[in-house]
Amino acid sequence: MPTADKRDELRLLVNSLHPIITVETSEESRVEALAAEVAAELDIPFFTWSVTAGLVRRGTDQAVYETEDPDKALHNIALMRGDAIFLLRDFARYLEQDRILRRMRELASSFRDVRRSILLSAPVLKIPPELQDDAVIFHFALPDTNHYLKVVQAVMAQAGAQRIKCELDQTGARQLAQSLAGLTLDEARRTLTKCILSRRRIDATLIAEVLEAKRDSLKQEGVLEYMKSDQSFRDVAGLANLKGWLHKRRGAFSPEGKQFGLDPPKGVLITGVQGCGKSLCARAVAGEWGLQLARLDAGALYDKFIGESEKRLRKSLEVAEQLAPLVLWIDEIEKGFAATASSADVDAGLTQRILATLLTWLQDRKTAVFMVATSNNISALPPELLRKGRFDEIFFVDLPDAAARAELFRIHLQRRGREPGQFDLPALAAASDGFSGAEVEQAVASGMYTAFSGKQQLSTDVLLGEIRATRPLSVTRREDIARLRAWAADRAVSAN
Repeated sequence: MPTADKRDELRLLVNSLHPIITVETSEESRVEALAAEVAAELDIPFFTWSVTAGLVRRGTDQAVYETEDPDKALHNIALMRGDAIFLLRDFARYLEQDRILRRMRELASSFRDVRRSILLSAPVLKIPPELQDDAVIFHFALPDTNHYLKVVQAVMAQAGAQRIKCELDQTGARQLAQSLAGLTLDEARRTLTKCILSRRRIDATLIAEVLEAKRDSLKQEGVLEYMKSDQSFRDVAGLANLKGWLHKRRGAFSPEGKQFGLDPPKGVLITGVQGCGKSLCARAVAGEWGLQLARLDAGALYDKFIGESEKRLRKSLEVAEQLAPLVLWIDEIEKGFAATASSADVDAGLTQRILATLLTWLQDRKTAVFMVATSNNISALPPELLRKGRFDEIFFVDLPDAAARAELFRIHLQRRGREPGQFDLPALAAASDGFSGAEVEQAVASGMYTAFSGKQQLSTDVLLGEIRATRPLSVTRREDIARLRAWAADRAVSAN
């Protein structure tokens, strides 16, 4: 969300007489700058507090006497009259003390009818139950492109002082700023400085290096992983119907598509037989459309602390929106969002809260984030996630037919440096009836080992031997596949 919108939102909260506003972020300087702008617009005093500096009014150098002590700081705030905004850094931890909690409750009660708001800011905030009725959450957005551009300009100026050559024009600088999306300003500054110092040059190739560094930075968050979009539909055998659907929507995020009046597509849910290309197709969408790709690890969302799982999901979705246009991939979505009738008793309603957060985002999002979710067990997903409006379409991926299996053998042989024309692909496709894509790949991989150990070249006969020795999923899990097909018959669109 642009800074102007967040400023309007904070101003509205202050004008609405909210006594306590909580801001969970590590970017203290940005919070202070935003709160100072709101105070200036409203023409009211602005105070900041920390345990080291005490209570200081904006525009002055001296702190109110002895207000480094949290109790005395609140006492002095209670003595002041008139409208004001008070930004208290890392103050929430002191609310565990009975006396300070009591003072804060009395302040909140006296602030309900006047335009006096206390902003509590910290990287992690836990508000006592006694204050929750008086506290409102202000979701602080990640920086926008203009913020990143200022960082780029500052770092480039520093690099120039160190006689590092700069070959980027204004357009290139803005592209470099856009490549930092999803990071805090401090992370952006460190990432950009590191990349520049490691290569001692600023040019167009720096953008790719920054994107790679950003992948590593986001990976450390543990939930959202920024990935290379190096796959395309050429790597996917079969699935012609799904490919055709995606091809029609390829230009929906382009300026021409917006001008034409196209609504940006929301996403697809791909279910079906294991090992038949669902995840590969999800990754290929980004490469085919020329968009960035991020993977949301649904299994990593859950945290033992109350409220942290929902915060992780909201933060990940917020980062995804900052990276837009983007393909957001959730592999095996049932691992994180499989709500069952008994889940409320098992996890105190955590699964339902996580699901509600995702459903709200799927319904309300306006940014160009295309979600591709895959599922091996769609029966575990709640009906709310499957109804129209969450995803544009649900596709079912069945076992590949003979033509697709021949194409799979060609892809995997070529990937291993073999000339597909030297193999009898129709014979291999016929012999592997009932094989999934993963089983075809494993047959080629096993054939490579067999040929190498026997000191011979990989051949059709070697591959046929591997095929005959394999018991495919279509045999070992015949009943499960039949149930999948029955479910998909009138609930999903065939991808094949």
